[in-house]
Amino acid sequence: MKQIYKILSINLLLVTASFSQNQDKVQSRIEGTDRTQGNSINAQINGNNSENNNDASSSDTGAQRPISLNDDEISAFFGYDSRYYYRSNPLFVNGDISEEVESDMWTNTFFTGISSVIEKDDSAYTPFLTASYTVNDYLEDDLGAFNYNATNITTGLFSYYGGQNTYFVKIAYNMDRSTENDTEDFSEFFSQIGLISSFQVLNKLNINTIVGIGQHSSTIDDVSGTRPEDLMDNLEIYALSVFSFGNDFLDNLGLTYRISYQSYENGDYSDRNDLSHSFSGGYGFTLFDADQPNLYLFSSYSIRNSDNNTFDYDNVDAGVGINLIANF
Repeated sequence: MKQIYKILSINLLLVTASFSQNQDKVQSRIEGTDRTQGNSINAQINGNNSENNNDASSSDTGAQRPISLNDDEISAFFGYDSRYYYRSNPLFVNGDISEEVESDMWTNTFFTGISSVIEKDDSAYTPFLTASYTVNDYLEDDLGAFNYNATNITTGLFSYYGGQNTYFVKIAYNMDRSTENDTEDFSEFFSQIGLISSFQVLNKLNINTIVGIGQHSSTIDDVSGTRPEDLMDNLEIYALSVFSFGNDFLDNLGLTYRISYQSYENGDYSDRNDLSHSFSGGYGFTLFDADQPNLYLFSSYSIRNSDNNTFDYDNVDAGVGINLIANF
């Protein structure tokens, strides 16, 4: 009987250790996920220009002037985006302490939004509401247990007073749900303010820059009860630049650089500070006589440096996507 108890105890310890390791991997994936609002949604809210429509990476950028509305003074849209791509570090782990596993990925996003414009003298205000739902599938068999669905709901206001700057205030709700376990792994509210500026260089290069600051108020699932739910709360300061070109060939090319500083607040993360960089680019092709490119190639490289080296990682994405949008 004692031998049976001993065997059961050993098995329980092994299961608990495996579960804890999976929790760590899920948390690494959550922390490494890019949650900036996608370019398709921004392009619809902020109007059409090349850096929004053709940059295949996610970004927070928008055009300098609010959109032109239809006769009802309300603009609405919905769309679908599908991507197939290679990811070198799908769980965003530190290669020094854990073996990185490569994987192809297939993501499918359904998104929608509504906005309006309020004009007053030389000012214009664009209130908006958007939502998206993304199915994320790892195509490496060993990673199938980490498949998840992501929900985003964002509302806010863009303000334009003339000149080069557009100001924004917005709040985003993000939630990740495990496909296999049907559990909510992570949720957050991200409140932020910032400004967008546009610069033209030599009549051939246009640069949109964004500077923002915001607070992540999060809840992370912790079945084992070893971590505070608000462990991932942090203050984020970020800047982003999007480059577009005045050339018949380069018009469909988008290049983006983003830098982010995050200061964490709670539990074991109370002294943690991260500095992250991402470089991305995409080239779009127009199909079906669409108003903007809807088939695109994209690639990106991201890296994070933390006070605690165990949180460092780098990752490469490269693949193809298709984007379909209907406007009302």
